[in-house]
Amino acid sequence: MKPKFPLLRLPQRKALLQMVLAFLLTASQFSSIHAPFALAMVAAATPGQAGFLCLLGAFGGSWLFLDFQSGLRFLATCILILSANTAFYDTRLYEHVAFRPLCAAIAATLVQSVYLLDRDLWYSAVFLCALCAQTASCIAFSWLFSAQEKAKKHLALSLLACALCLAIIPLESSGGFSLGRALLTAPALWCCSFCSPCQSAALGFCVGLAADLVPQSPVAVSCVLLTCSCALAAWLQHQRELSALGFCLGAAVIPTLLGTDYPAAHLWEALCGSVLFLLLPKRLHSSSISLSEKLPAAPQPQVQLQQSAAAFRDLYDSFFRGTTVSPPENPSVIFDRAAEQVCRDCVLCSNCWQENYNTTYNAFNDACPTILRRSQALPQDFPLYFTSRCVHLQAFLAAVNTEVRAYLLRRQYHRRLSEARRQAQDQYAQLGDLLSSTAGAVEAMAPATPLGYRIGSALRPRQGNNICGDQLAVFEVGSTLYLLLSDGMGSGETAHREAAMTIRLLQQFLKAGIDPVPALKTLNTALALRGEDGGGFTTIDLLALQRSNGSATLYKYGAAPSYLKRSGSVSRFTAAALPAGLQNDTQPPPYTRLSLPGGSFFVMISDGIADENDDEWLQNLLAGWNGNDASALTTLILSESRSRKGCSDDCAVLVLYLPPQEPRGKVAL
Repeated sequence: MKPKFPLLRLPQRKALLQMVLAFLLTASQFSSIHAPFALAMVAAATPGQAGFLCLLGAFGGSWLFLDFQSGLRFLATCILILSANTAFYDTRLYEHVAFRPLCAAIAATLVQSVYLLDRDLWYSAVFLCALCAQTASCIAFSWLFSAQEKAKKHLALSLLACALCLAIIPLESSGGFSLGRALLTAPALWCCSFCSPCQSAALGFCVGLAADLVPQSPVAVSCVLLTCSCALAAWLQHQRELSALGFCLGAAVIPTLLGTDYPAAHLWEALCGSVLFLLLPKRLHSSSISLSEKLPAAPQPQVQLQQSAAAFRDLYDSFFRGTTVSPPENPSVIFDRAAEQVCRDCVLCSNCWQENYNTTYNAFNDACPTILRRSQALPQDFPLYFTSRCVHLQAFLAAVNTEVRAYLLRRQYHRRLSEARRQAQDQYAQLGDLLSSTAGAVEAMAPATPLGYRIGSALRPRQGNNICGDQLAVFEVGSTLYLLLSDGMGSGETAHREAAMTIRLLQQFLKAGIDPVPALKTLNTALALRGEDGGGFTTIDLLALQRSNGSATLYKYGAAPSYLKRSGSVSRFTAAALPAGLQNDTQPPPYTRLSLPGGSFFVMISDGIADENDDEWLQNLLAGWNGNDASALTTLILSESRSRKGCSDDCAVLVLYLPPQEPRGKVAL
């Protein structure tokens, strides 16, 4: 069983990982003087806990892997970088993508320039190469620990793998074989699998140059070898085996042409790296995206319609398939209610309903078919032994006739309602089939240029529960970003199941290209129909953000307030609608149009955090927030809510931050 509250939260685990990487990357050096990758990790760390831990990791690495003078300059550079990042952390300048790499480059130049004044040109050239590697690594490591496209994360991981492999290049066998160069081949080949030959050649040149600069007496073998081999591998990239074979072919020919001391060692290094490359999971290759590739094209119309059909079929399966129609009312209720009115005060009540209970009910059962067929009760419908002893026969017949008419009206209503529900259920299934048969009839629209964003989210179950009854989701459809939060009725397993199903079905509708209004109305109607068989209801909080211009629409079904923070002002958005399943299905969902500029926060919560009558503290907290970390704000809201309300209800927080002038990208949950 997982612990309810983990010992380390995600930001803390990330900070510890950065500290370990800073320690290990200190071993990746150029000419045993510069450690550019460790400096890049320090620069990419967020000031505060992560930055301090990175500095500790760099200190340990310098003490273990660098000599005294090089380590002293290295630590001075780290302190300058962290100080500058901390000083500018709350400014707009820090948000610029070039600030941290440029700041790190300036700090390294200031510290190393005095050392380079009395040295020859070679040391300056090595420093310039280290500076370039540091700048590129700083950008890549920022991608690694923030929200970016999958391709950028993969490139950052490959660069990190290459940097770690550089640390063990000096460990060579007597025959010239280096495990570091062998391991370096795998990430280089992986990058070649989705780069053009020219890009791969440039990549191989940079990686090879870095490998050549690691020893104190560098040679240019790796630089030339990786440049040619990577270009050949990229030319054969459509087949992994051919790509690896092309790389090995280059490793066999180039060292021989250059007349190196150990040509066989380079071939063995290439073979080992190629085997590692071929052992990588295929999904890593299939998910790679070309560096020259544009934004992904909008889904084809056929795909959109097929997804819409699947969403309707899934809704039908979730709500209606396998359900049974409730049985009709038992006609015995007619005589029960009539007897309740007439027989209760009768002097013979105990005789009829206790001593002769079976004969009394047999008399009613025998008369029931005739009474229902005629829609009226007459004395001759009952046996003589009953009518002869009943002292209130006429009053009893009048009460029976009243209950017969009410029973027939209820049966007619139940029959019509069941028919209407059956037709509604069939419509969902038929609509799915109709969409499937008409796929390909709609024109696709090109996606707009997206804006960057960052997301922070958290769920906390009610005290005593292991499952949270609130659920949330963040996803994109074309150029539209959707933030979705649902609060199930009550708490525990039932609430979790209702909220999770609502999130899943609504996400399917929206991903299929269906507009939020019809999607919400459809889901509301389905929940209302399902509610008649004992199902629950859920709240729905949906934000649809157009990433092309920052305009957004907020939809609410019984949800808690949402908040928009611009600079120091906070706006609150509420809606009077009932939860989905209780709202009138003839009315469209209430919505609010708003604009989210750069630098703004949008916060969605469940009522376990705050409600309309007790949210002044949350508005004050948002008004005083000066940071730009969505995850940190999420943690702060959750912590403050717990101190005020305890854990008496399920809690959900979803925070969206739009950085000013942020490059295109996204942040994962």
